[in-house]
Amino acid sequence: MELLFNSAFSVGLLFLTSFILYLFNRFWVRPQRLRSKLRTQGLRGPSPSFLLGNIPDFIKFQPKGIKALTEDGEATHDWARFTFPSFDHWTKQYGQRYNFALGTYQVVYITDPHLAKEISLSTSLKLGKPFFLQKNSETLLGKGIATSDGEFWAHQRKTIAPEFYADKVKNLVHIMLDSANKLVNTWETEIEKQSGTANIKVDEDLHSFASIVISETLFGHSNSKVINELQSRLKRLERAMKTPILVSGVPGLWYIPTKSNLEKWRLKKEIHSRIMSIVNEHSSKVDMLQTIVNGAKMSAPRPAAVEQLIVDNCKNVYLAGLETTANTAAWTLMLLATHPEWQDRARAEVAEVCGESLPNANMLGKMKVLTSVIQEALRLYPPVPFIARETLEDMKFGDLEIPKGVGIWVAVMPLHHDPELWDPDPSKFNPDRLGCFLFSRSTSSMSLAVL
Repeated sequence: MELLFNSAFSVGLLFLTSFILYLFNRFWVRPQRLRSKLRTQGLRGPSPSFLLGNIPDFIKFQPKGIKALTEDGEATHDWARFTFPSFDHWTKQYGQRYNFALGTYQVVYITDPHLAKEISLSTSLKLGKPFFLQKNSETLLGKGIATSDGEFWAHQRKTIAPEFYADKVKNLVHIMLDSANKLVNTWETEIEKQSGTANIKVDEDLHSFASIVISETLFGHSNSKVINELQSRLKRLERAMKTPILVSGVPGLWYIPTKSNLEKWRLKKEIHSRIMSIVNEHSSKVDMLQTIVNGAKMSAPRPAAVEQLIVDNCKNVYLAGLETTANTAAWTLMLLATHPEWQDRARAEVAEVCGESLPNANMLGKMKVLTSVIQEALRLYPPVPFIARETLEDMKFGDLEIPKGVGIWVAVMPLHHDPELWDPDPSKFNPDRLGCFLFSRSTSSMSLAVL
């Protein structure tokens, strides 16, 4: 009996020791080793705290950003300085590339335009999506094209990307025109009802507009009970998923059955069933949904996996298209409203190109002023503040060797507001600055500046 007890004690002690060593390596040795490899290349950065990394620094700097915005008083398009004051402070202190930590996760922050271009254009399968962001967005996006890596991602991209080529998109212009006409008519009716002045929630209406267009494009129709239920639940799930990025890096947070997580899991199941209901009723005509179905059948080995991949990619296409389209349209209209001289120029160009006709795909290519306005809106208000990647193997960009498992954040906003790439006042709305880039291609600055 004593021998059995001693054996059990030894096994338990061995297990406990191994577990402690694993934790020590995971939370101390490995982060220090990665930081050391980066420091030997001259990559400096703020000193992290144990376990939390630089998260306390983010919390400390945030009130300063809010205070600076309040004291500044004037409206500004350089919102990143106030939203992410820690990055602005560290860039001034450490330069265009430095290292910081989210918990024990090491990140290289990049504002160097040449490195940013090389990283953002890299097609290497060694460069993937950050693991903690994949886990945090798994309920919303699953393992679709926006979150997958490696060969699995490459196959999905090869299957889905052709649906967004110019010749395919041209065939969808009539869907956009029909929906846009209905939206404008709704606004005009509302204004007439209120004697020429009306309070219109433009951002909400544009989200509804984008939702209809994407549903028509993806599912072939937008006006059915199932589609309406799907749109409602996707909106609720997206709202529920808005976890602060600093919190999303906490390991295992997504597995805890909190009230919020239970709501997310329920919505995920309901969305799954409604997408599959649409797929099962869908005829096998050649369209985007059928492309997703065919691609899933070639990528997944089991029926359940095929079904899940169909659902995931439908969510990926729908949500990515919804946010980028609606937000870009909203910011563009806001900028035109606050710069009536550009609104007049854009209107005059549309009238000249279209005459009495509705615009078509060929006409859109002739609208240089409008294109410049939209590109300038994207420069000032890009869809994402960072391009986040993670090295799946050791990689080299320029003279920088980045070890496996390190995050790379390309900072979009500082690049879009860099006075060396633009003019001395890059925070101003000025579509003229983009004219030579968009149409003559006479300089390389554009390829380094806009992401």
